[in-house]
Amino acid sequence: MEATAVGFAKTMVDGVLQKVATRAADELAKTLGVRQDIWYIRGELEMMQGFLRAAEAPQDDNNVRLIWVRQVRDLAYQIEDCLAEFSIHLENRSLWHKLQTLNTRRRIASNIRDIREKVQEVSQRNLRYNLIKPVKPSHDSTSNYVDVTTRMTTLVMEEAELVGQAELKRKLFTILTEKEELRKVVWITGMGGLGKTTLAKKVFDSLETKFTCRAWLTISQTFNMKDLLMEIFKQISEDKYEKIIKKEEEMKTDKDRIDYVKNKLQENAYLLVLDDLWTTQAWDIIEKTFLINNEKGSCVMVTTRNVDVATHCSWTFKKICPVEPLSDEHSRELLLRKIYKGNEVPNTHRDLNDVTEKIIKKCGGLPLAIVTIGGLLTSKPINKEEWEKLLNRLGSELEKNPNAEAAKQILDLSYYDLPYYLKPCIVYLSIFPEDFEIKCSRLVHRWMAEGFVRERRGMTPEEVAEEYFYELINRNLILPSVVGVNGRIKSCRVHDIMHELLVAKSIEENLIFITGEQENMTPISSIRHLIITRSNEMTSTNLHGIRSISIFDADVPSIFSSSSKLKLLKVLDLSNLTRPSGYFKHAMRHLGQFEHLKYISFPRNTDFNLDLPKSIGKLRDLQTLDACMETAPNDITKLQRLRHFYSYNYVAMPEGIGNLKELQVLKWIDIERSHPRVVKELGQLRQLRKLGVANLRIKHYKELSESISQLSSLRSLVIRKLHNEVRRFESEYYQEAPADFLDSVMSSPPEHLRSIEFQGVIGKLPAWVSSLSYLAKVTLWDARLNDDGIVVLQELPNLLLLRLRTSSYVGVKLIFRSSKFPKLKELFVYNLENLGELLFEEGTLPELQTLKISYCNCGISGIQYLSKLKKLTLDSSVIVENLDEVQKQLEKHPNHPALELGS
Repeated sequence: MEATAVGFAKTMVDGVLQKVATRAADELAKTLGVRQDIWYIRGELEMMQGFLRAAEAPQDDNNVRLIWVRQVRDLAYQIEDCLAEFSIHLENRSLWHKLQTLNTRRRIASNIRDIREKVQEVSQRNLRYNLIKPVKPSHDSTSNYVDVTTRMTTLVMEEAELVGQAELKRKLFTILTEKEELRKVVWITGMGGLGKTTLAKKVFDSLETKFTCRAWLTISQTFNMKDLLMEIFKQISEDKYEKIIKKEEEMKTDKDRIDYVKNKLQENAYLLVLDDLWTTQAWDIIEKTFLINNEKGSCVMVTTRNVDVATHCSWTFKKICPVEPLSDEHSRELLLRKIYKGNEVPNTHRDLNDVTEKIIKKCGGLPLAIVTIGGLLTSKPINKEEWEKLLNRLGSELEKNPNAEAAKQILDLSYYDLPYYLKPCIVYLSIFPEDFEIKCSRLVHRWMAEGFVRERRGMTPEEVAEEYFYELINRNLILPSVVGVNGRIKSCRVHDIMHELLVAKSIEENLIFITGEQENMTPISSIRHLIITRSNEMTSTNLHGIRSISIFDADVPSIFSSSSKLKLLKVLDLSNLTRPSGYFKHAMRHLGQFEHLKYISFPRNTDFNLDLPKSIGKLRDLQTLDACMETAPNDITKLQRLRHFYSYNYVAMPEGIGNLKELQVLKWIDIERSHPRVVKELGQLRQLRKLGVANLRIKHYKELSESISQLSSLRSLVIRKLHNEVRRFESEYYQEAPADFLDSVMSSPPEHLRSIEFQGVIGKLPAWVSSLSYLAKVTLWDARLNDDGIVVLQELPNLLLLRLRTSSYVGVKLIFRSSKFPKLKELFVYNLENLGELLFEEGTLPELQTLKISYCNCGISGIQYLSKLKKLTLDSSVIVENLDEVQKQLEKHPNHPALELGS
């Protein structure tokens, strides 16, 4: 648990140090007469920061040290609270306000002096008890921990006997024994507990006669090259033990050892296994030191949890082989083999089938989890009640039960290896329920609001947070759930077993409180994140320390009737609220009292259509607002730190949105109902990356196009409900369609646009679309394009996704020509009422993987030419007599794509 505490403490101290070093903090200190106190606190925090770095290094278990680390974390929270409380008053400099807040300011000054005393006490406590000693970089403790953990895990995993991995074992054997003079490297990747080491060991043993020189090396997180060289030397030496010892004594320097190993490897076709390699730096050092290319077909097999390490390798012959989770069938086989010790499963097990399936689901195909839980079940009576009981308290069993130590340590090791700034990010996922699909944007924006994201020169906070997200993905700590056509991950989830351990860590650290599960376990006044999963009343009245509230499938509780209890609230996530209760409405009326809010999210449905109060303008730190509304209040223009604005409805916006200079996302604006100056003000939002507007009239086109031309950072543009009044007012309006207007006034669109969506009669695509070399996604509704529009689209060099929806193409025959659409991966054709035939020529769409056709009464031919097609989806409205012909084309296809018939 100490790693969790240190991770949060370091993150908090770093964040507070940034704040106390600002000019605003210095002005605060001067105003309150506590400048010397702040300087002292800052100096002591810098010292504590150094001690926390030392605390990250492995040390003997010490409960007193853990208490000290938690005290540092809590002190950082208190300092942050003080700064946050006064920052609200600092912005209002009027004499009347200063007089009104005199008592508050005195109280804050008193708090800072109290904090100084506490900081002094905590600092002296560390020195008095010598809790954290400076630690020189050393491999011993970490190496020993990794070696012990690896041995424990291997012993446990041997029982798995590669259930479900026979095919991958054959593949590895084939790759390693193919005749090839160049050296090869095979990377076995996957999260901890998937059986990478066990698989590699089986393959290594099976190749004993194929390679004359072999060595198995376990790489610790901070390995020592001297020890590694000696280990290779011992394994590849053909001498007897006495001679090995003598040679070992003769090799005085590292150069002697390196020369011996390199000479030995140079002479032979060697096979080396590097087990559990953690970093690209480790690979670079090992490769440079002794992985020579002797052109004798030598092989290196590497297991790693981090995909980045594998992709970093630049060898000519490189294969990356991910280990996938077991299927339900193989999971069941392994579980029952463990429980019944390989004996026949008794007939009485039928009564346990339901709970067995729950256990299998919980394990998520992770062999280590299956074997561990199977081992725990062997010590229990074989009955449904006992098994259900174990399943319900699995998190605590994994934490406390010595029989689960291997599983706990292998997953803990992944956590321990994280840099300190990622530890709070991964533990934060314990807030979301088990099996919950978490949107990437939701997670990233919440991390930002909590202060987990560090500043980095030349990058936006969103970019830094996304980098964190992908690092956790690449380390296999969180799993992709929905992946976009461009490879970007839209949503993720946490493996059930990892989730159990994260929840256990968070509860022990008093970071989270889950209603209905912990009422009798945790003093709620000390927790930071409140998770409401049941519509029960809160018994605690002291919620002062709460930083976030997340509600999942429940109602708003009565605590919202008194917003003074939640003064420090930063995140209010009501996305999964069930219904708008009276307490919800009360909270919305008094929203401005949560002055430190940085993130607010409401359900995206019309039941929660909001009239935001005027007091929304008090939320000066608000970064994300996700709500369902029809009209935004005038005071929304005061939210100058707002970065993300989402609305389920089209929103009428007030004059002044040009003040929101930090906006990155703005969806959706109802142009027709908004203030007339809004269209022009959009051009002032130079950081905008995603823009969605709707309800445009011809009178808006020129001004909107001019504004869009100024948005050089724009990546996504959506324009819905383009109204074409030309037909009705030909004598008064230009004889041009909307596309002509866009052409005439937007000669230089944002060059980095990745995605565009138009809904409305445009007749043809604006000419500038062909200049968008980065354009990857195009969606059209009611566009009424002819073949000229398709010609423009087919030449786009990086187009990955094309959606032609309702009346977007008015021709009778849609032909996809040979060698066109060079990178398109997904094509959707929907409700093209005139379409009679859809034809794919040979050589067209060379990268297409997904084709979906709905509500089109058309013939389809040439499917067999779509060389990479994986899935074809046909709506039942697609003409039935074509189905036999389509199936014949699929049978001729070398990939045998899946055919899915929709309703």
